[in-house]
Amino acid sequence: MKQYIETGIKKMMGTQREVTAQRKDGTTFPCSLGISEPGQSGLFCGFIRDLTQEKARESEIIAKQVAAEKLSTELRENQGIIMGILDAAFHALFVIDENCIIQMVNKKSCEVFGWTKEEFVGSNINIIMPAYVAEKHDQYMKNYLETGMKKMIGTQRELIACRKDGSTFPCVLGLSETEKAGMICGFIRDLTKDKAAQAAVLAKNAELQIQQNLIMSILDASFDGLFVIDEHCTIQMVNTRSCEVFGWTKEEFIGQNINMIMPPAIGEVHDGFMKNYLKTGFKKMIGTLREVTARRKDGTTFPCRLGLSETKESGMFCGFIHDLTDEKAAEAEILAKKRLAEKIIDAAFDSLFVINERGIIEMVNATSTTVFGWTTEEFIGQNISMIMPSDHAENHNSYLERYMKTRFKKMIGKEREVEARRKDGSTFPCMLGISEVENGGSTQYVGFIRDVTMQKSLLLAQAEREASDSLLYNILPEHIANRLKEDPSHIADLYSNTTILFADIVGFTDRTSMMSPHDVVVMLNDVFSRFDYLVDIYELNKVKTIGDCYMVTSIPSDELEHDGCARVCRFALDMFKAVRAFNNTGPRHGQINFRIGIATGQVVAGVVGTKRFLFDMWGDAVNVAARMEQSGLAGQIQVSKEVVEKAGSEFTFELRGTLNIKGKGPMEVFILKSAQEPAARHSEIDRRKSSSSRALRACSMIDNFRD
Repeated sequence: MKQYIETGIKKMMGTQREVTAQRKDGTTFPCSLGISEPGQSGLFCGFIRDLTQEKARESEIIAKQVAAEKLSTELRENQGIIMGILDAAFHALFVIDENCIIQMVNKKSCEVFGWTKEEFVGSNINIIMPAYVAEKHDQYMKNYLETGMKKMIGTQRELIACRKDGSTFPCVLGLSETEKAGMICGFIRDLTKDKAAQAAVLAKNAELQIQQNLIMSILDASFDGLFVIDEHCTIQMVNTRSCEVFGWTKEEFIGQNINMIMPPAIGEVHDGFMKNYLKTGFKKMIGTLREVTARRKDGTTFPCRLGLSETKESGMFCGFIHDLTDEKAAEAEILAKKRLAEKIIDAAFDSLFVINERGIIEMVNATSTTVFGWTTEEFIGQNISMIMPSDHAENHNSYLERYMKTRFKKMIGKEREVEARRKDGSTFPCMLGISEVENGGSTQYVGFIRDVTMQKSLLLAQAEREASDSLLYNILPEHIANRLKEDPSHIADLYSNTTILFADIVGFTDRTSMMSPHDVVVMLNDVFSRFDYLVDIYELNKVKTIGDCYMVTSIPSDELEHDGCARVCRFALDMFKAVRAFNNTGPRHGQINFRIGIATGQVVAGVVGTKRFLFDMWGDAVNVAARMEQSGLAGQIQVSKEVVEKAGSEFTFELRGTLNIKGKGPMEVFILKSAQEPAARHSEIDRRKSSSSRALRACSMIDNFRD
């Protein structure tokens, strides 16, 4: 100040200088000082502006500039690493700009599609699309840029891609967008091989920062986990898929040893593996695909496929990890199903054989060894003719050769009963079913064999039992036969309401005296068979025939008998219809006629004897019925008064008068003339079969089995 006053030379006056000021508390701060001298007052004025915040901003800007320089240097160093990583990817990669122009591809894209990088870059991405998609693709991009609506970006779609040679293949496309760069990147995974697509990534921006963002977007779109480690096995980079698969975040991964994703036994020695490689340069894992076990954050392990590559310029190692959990689960399920199928086949009750086109046995089940006596080892590799009787075994190969030529199926797809041979030479009946199976381009024949020895024995026994029962039912009423089977002791019962019919041929003795015995039997068989048919229709009981006498009753049962008298009367009327039908055939020895007598009342019935059972009955009603026939008229049905009362109003009777009946004295007797048609005919007439035909069928069945 003194110098200025003495000399008048201005150094600070009228200028602004950056100086340091001191506060009351002793702290200093930078400031800008401006001084002026107003007029001749001898006073000086100074303005001071605090520069603390400006200096802080300047420092921040300088720091950012330094960081930017450092980042630019790092990006240039990492560019080679990143491009090495992309070229090591399993999937094709494309980067396009907003005009759909390809800006970047990796080596896998050239391998998959057939174009070179030079041919790709600068071309429209639609060159890898079928024509029907390519012609619309640019418009899809314009629509997205206008609306911002994402249809494909952030998703995975299965579609068709086109190679340079024009061929197409199925693939899965995954797209992502780098917002700052305005680029779209995509991975394309080829589905042709092992359902594993090759991802294609599209990228464009030459600036290193944008390139870094672009490549990270590409890596995060990968279908597989990715790790980049240095020579010290320290993780330098991971993608999003790695976090999803293993459970750690990117922050937890970066800076850690790669052995964190390995089981302890491998993790402990992994650093040693790396040191050996760095010393020797001998590659064991690098450049190969290996199946290994990886460990998640929660400690669980899973199978995976590991592919390693080395970027020489950066000294980094890149690994892609593909989770095989689903594939292994599918393989395990297939194996389990195969084992289950084998167990089921071995548990089958039937023998199973699988042979090839030359008749050589390739597979048998446990039942086959049990049934035939050979072991599995003895069966496999032998000709199937070993289980056949000699007459078939000699010709079997020619049968098979003829089928291979003609494809005419005689046995395939059918079941046949054949003879099979055991190891000990014995044979047995069996059911054989054969089917033809195509297996991996070769033909196999599967045969199931069921031993039917016991079934045939059971069927024979059943047929004999049915024949025996049928014959018994043909002799006795069904309910009596059932009682006799349950209790073979004597059966004798009293029935209070039974209707009895006797029929006799008029003049039989005189007629048959002029006939041969054969003609007599033929005539009686014809007539009585017609009567037997009617007995079955009306559900009556044929008691017996004595010479030309035919005896029939209603079923002697208090439970079954309710309209027996009416059914016997209708049966009697139909008997004369049967006789007329017989006479219409023009019998050789002339026409015949019958007398028929019917009575009803109490009887005693029972089974007589132990051989050739006869269900016979006795009582006053039986005697009266016999007398009604003996005193009757030719071609007429003579009945007692009790029959008229029991038969019902649907029948027409005519009083013949009072006759002196032997053993009974005078009795009123009636002639049955006709019957009204009932409201509902017996619906069972057409479907009932006679007992005799049933017995014949059963006997025929037994004969067939014996043959």
